Amino acid sequence: MAVRLLFLLFVVILVAFSYISLLNGQHIQFFYSATRQVEVTVSELAILAFSLGAAMVILGTMVKDVTQASKNWKERRDRQRREAARARVAKASGLFQRGLLDDAAAELQRSLSVNPDDREALVILADVETERKNHLEAVKALTRAKQIDPSDITVYFRLATLYREMNDLENALSLLSRIEDSDGENLRAWEEIRDIHIRRQEMDSAYAMQKRIVKLKGKTASAGDKALFDALRYERAVRRMEEGKTDDAERRLRELIKDTPTFTAAYLALSQHLRGRGTPEEATETLLSGYRATRNAVFLIKLEDLGVETERPEAMIAVYLDLLREFPSDYDVNLFQGKFFLRLEMNDEALEQLLKAELLDPECGSVNILLAEALRRRGRYESACQHYQRAFGYKRRYLIPFRCTGCGQTTIKWTARCSSCGIWNGYDISHGDRVHAVPATIR
Repeated sequence: MAVRLLFLLFVVILVAFSYISLLNGQHIQFFYSATRQVEVTVSELAILAFSLGAAMVILGTMVKDVTQASKNWKERRDRQRREAARARVAKASGLFQRGLLDDAAAELQRSLSVNPDDREALVILADVETERKNHLEAVKALTRAKQIDPSDITVYFRLATLYREMNDLENALSLLSRIEDSDGENLRAWEEIRDIHIRRQEMDSAYAMQKRIVKLKGKTASAGDKALFDALRYERAVRRMEEGKTDDAERRLRELIKDTPTFTAAYLALSQHLRGRGTPEEATETLLSGYRATRNAVFLIKLEDLGVETERPEAMIAVYLDLLREFPSDYDVNLFQGKFFLRLEMNDEALEQLLKAELLDPECGSVNILLAEALRRRGRYESACQHYQRAFGYKRRYLIPFRCTGCGQTTIKWTARCSSCGIWNGYDISHGDRVHAVPATIR
């Protein structure tokens, strides 16, 4: 339209100049080189100059219009391609929900070839690749999304999770630390940083982070938060013990016992330290305190081992007698005293004590196994066989196992932390489990 108007104006002005040229016929010399000239009228020269200028203007306007038209066409085409790409993303999302992962990935790749900065497509692609177990491709997609919008911390969290699944804890920790640096008191970042430290056995760092978490939560801290804090307090004390800082370790263990009297591992670690220091009496008192606080039979096993290894069986018998006066109906005390007598070859005393334990729980596999052994030693084979049958046919040495209260895993060796689910202070005695049988001799 602009070109047409300019052309019309050019025609009008040209007609006007032509009319003026007829009225002004004067000629002048016009040199177009050093030696060449031509005679023209003034009006003809003016018309020529105007025509050249008008032609340049019209040509420039035409170029501008063509350029704008080309730009508009490209924008329409790009808009249509982006809309098609967005449709592919929506289609890919539906395919992903239906479990068609390969088709979803193909649609997303086509969409990203058109619109490589589509964060939604990159995030969905990361989900698809994660589901396909292509963790490296998922990391690439999320890294591109992070570069597009560095302020989106959800992408950092997802990347950190992927790195943890790939066992690349260093990169995961680096990303979470960046979140902490930029976002301040981010509870989720702190918890994931703590978990990585625990996984890497960096218990001092995990303790420091859990302390910050509990402090930040304040009164809203859950029982699980506090239990984990106590567990990390225990681990820190153990590390101090390993480093030779025994006084500091002992202080920390005593504080933990005071604050959380039911934390079994703290009593055991402290008693072991006291035993190594040459004070078995203090070690014994610590184990007794632990049993009174928790009623966990592991203390009876440790007491028994302490009495045997320090060659003080009479002291252990005295301990059992004191416990029986304090807890006369305690099945574990009665059972373990009978088991200790059996270990000392005091067969008559063992049989008498185990019969008392049987009265408390006649169907328990543990007491039937030990009674069968005591009766066998006394030559009462028929009765021994009956107890073996009650215990479902055990004919080998029986070790009373421990069971994790968190995941149910059993083991014959007590530890502070479950190797399966990772919780602390979870192992307790498990009577009647028929998994652990090893050759002769009593533990």
